[in-house]
Amino acid sequence: MSMRKAQLRVASASPRLRVKSHRPRANISDRKRSSRLTNPHLLAAAALCAAALVTYSNSFQAGFTLDNKILLLQDPRIRNASAVNIGLIFEHTYWWPHGESYLYRPFATLSYLFNYAILGNAERAPGYHSINLLLHAVNVLLAYSLAHRLIRRFWPAVFVAGLWAVHPVLTESVTNIVGRPDLLAAGSILSGLLMSLKAAESNGARRLAWLAGVMAVTAVGIFSKESAAAIVGIIVAYALVWRKEGGCGRKLLWCCLAPVPPIAVLWYLRSAALAGSLPMRFPFTDNPLAAADFWTARLTALKVMGLDLWLMIWPAQLSSDYSYAQIPLTHGSLSDWLAWLSVAAAVLGVTIVFRWNRTAFFFALFGFVAFLPASNFIVPVGTIRADRFLYLPALGVTACLVLAIYAAASRIRLPHLAPVLLASIAVGFVLRTWVRNFDWRDDLTLATATVGASPMSYKAHALLAGALYQTDTGHSNIGRVIEEAEKSVAPLNTLPDLENVPTAYLALGQYYLTQGDVSGGRDVQAYRKSVQALQRSIAIFKASDNRYGEEHRGPDASAFGAASVHYVDACGILSTAWLRLGENREAFDAAMWARSLDPDNPEVYRQIVNVLLTGGHPQQAAEKLMEGAIATADPGLRADLLKLYQNGGDPKGCAILTDASGSAINPSCETVHRDICTASAEIVKLRAQTGRRDLADETRNTAVTEFGCPAAELRNP
Repeated sequence: MSMRKAQLRVASASPRLRVKSHRPRANISDRKRSSRLTNPHLLAAAALCAAALVTYSNSFQAGFTLDNKILLLQDPRIRNASAVNIGLIFEHTYWWPHGESYLYRPFATLSYLFNYAILGNAERAPGYHSINLLLHAVNVLLAYSLAHRLIRRFWPAVFVAGLWAVHPVLTESVTNIVGRPDLLAAGSILSGLLMSLKAAESNGARRLAWLAGVMAVTAVGIFSKESAAAIVGIIVAYALVWRKEGGCGRKLLWCCLAPVPPIAVLWYLRSAALAGSLPMRFPFTDNPLAAADFWTARLTALKVMGLDLWLMIWPAQLSSDYSYAQIPLTHGSLSDWLAWLSVAAAVLGVTIVFRWNRTAFFFALFGFVAFLPASNFIVPVGTIRADRFLYLPALGVTACLVLAIYAAASRIRLPHLAPVLLASIAVGFVLRTWVRNFDWRDDLTLATATVGASPMSYKAHALLAGALYQTDTGHSNIGRVIEEAEKSVAPLNTLPDLENVPTAYLALGQYYLTQGDVSGGRDVQAYRKSVQALQRSIAIFKASDNRYGEEHRGPDASAFGAASVHYVDACGILSTAWLRLGENREAFDAAMWARSLDPDNPEVYRQIVNVLLTGGHPQQAAEKLMEGAIATADPGLRADLLKLYQNGGDPKGCAILTDASGSAINPSCETVHRDICTASAEIVKLRAQTGRRDLADETRNTAVTEFGCPAAELRNP
């Protein structure tokens, strides 16, 4: 063997020689940084967040519409971050102090407190929208992680998360500030599922850590919205679909136990918060299914599911309300059958797809289970239908759509058609969402859009009438307001009082009263229509109060149950309408009924006094002013009484004491003493009738010991 061949053989057996480069070598940290910057998952995450930001960038102009005003601007618990307020948040339900409801969502309320008090957003809406958009972006990233894990292909996973991020049906949860519970619950379910999968793949302490994470995120979700309990069903669905995959399915079934403790704690705290409340009852007009028979309710719920399936595919008509009578109960009409057939077709397609693609099958189950708590299939919920219920279910439908388009494109051997078609759909979604965001700008824009999408809903027309009334202080548009209010009560007129809405007739009565006043009192017919509407409103209020009976009356209950602010308003406005018609007796009776409902309200005494003075009864007016001053301790009523005594309400001329400090009422005066004793006797009787015997005894003792009133006339009945 020649020397040349030997050298070649050695060279081939040796490691390959490196040629020294004249370029400087990148250090390890630079290479890692470059790798991170070109990581496709990071780029996808950035693109998805950017898409969500661009799509919802005009949501920051949306103000405090509808429920936002009550939950954010009228909840004293979120004014400052104190231990007392946090305790109140956990001790009471979501709508407190406006009443206890079946909704118990303390973590959602804590998030509002975070905005209002800690971030200092107060009554500035953009700060709240920032948190909503941040939560939505986090959910989009979680959706991408789940899609990529299951599909194991980059672009399909990107399109699943991307289409869901910009889907128009999500606006009620993202753009509407108080849609935040949906965002928190969805984040809880998505992160809980991912953590459960990690727990199933782990052992020992690592597995326990993942299960603790599942428990923690479930607590956040379930304390934000009740639908977060769907995490249990979704984990079960995953375990059943992949039950033969290396034992992962069996391990996942054990993960279902992790969400149980926070759900149990929620149930206990919720029960404690509702312990002293009236029985839970859904208004018929919000959800007619609550009063329907079993099969009618389920078939109607199935129809709603069909409507929602179509809405997630073609989100053209979005609505913030579907109240009575937008969705009639099923009666076998063509529209009913079309909705049922669409659900049947979806079920058949999902069944067939199980053999073709178990990932698509799971996403279909994911959407169904996520929708199930709000579907009215298991138990009735607060409304028959709502776009916000589709926030997380839309992810399942979107994933199935993406997988179907990719499969179809592959079958016809045009693989590039799928991303082109999906990108076109995404652009359409972005545009529709962008336009929909403008609907949430204020009550007027939202009500106008809602009437267009749900023309049969009584509440949609009521919202539009109210928004028009509030935006024109001169009430030059009162005719248009009444037109919408009449459309609001039209579907309600045939309902019995127990199923009706008193506030709709109350509003109509107020509008007719305003029309009469705008005419300078010449439109007598408007006043008569006001009386008719208000009398119907009061009849409905009475029927509602009588429903519960004596056993449910609390210490603050009226003679007919718990007094309602709107009930009192209806009586007060009715009194004014009667007064405009010159019917003083009826006006007085209506004002006195308002007093029996809410004896601590200074305004009802002012209305009574107004009626008495109009009828020429200054002495009786003085007695009622005294009664109101004693019952409410309102300084305004005391000042009004002082003026009345000064302007002829004191025939003895001794009611007023004047010195260097000003004028005051003289309790030693015969007129004043008589008014004090008469008023105290009325208050004692009224307090006893309303169940407040403690206050009745206190008033009686004060009148007898301090003012020398006859004890016999102040006997507690």
